Amino acid sequence: MNTVVIREKLHGYVDNGDEKLLKLLFALAKEYIGDDDYEFTSDELKEFEKRRQDRINGMSNAVTWDEAKAKIINGNISDL
Repeated sequence: MNTVVIREKLHGYVDNGDEKLLKLLFALAKEYIGDDDYEFTSDELKEFEKRRQDRINGMSNAVTWDEAKAKIINGNISDL
C-alpha cells in the first residue's frame, strides 16, 4: 500500500472513529512526533521539592529496586 492510500484510509478511520479509537490514534501520533507539551502544575512542583527536601533531611525512606520489587511481589506495597 502506498502513502496516498494509507493516508486516505487513515482519514476514513478518523472521520468515522469512536472516541476510543481517536484517543488511541492521537496518543500514538503524539508519541511518534515527540510532542510532549505537558507541564507540571505549581502544586506538583511544590510536592516534588518537598519530597526532595524530605529525602535530603533523612525524613523519608528510600529502597533499592530489588527491595521494591520484593515488596510488590510479596504484597507489602504499604511499606513503600
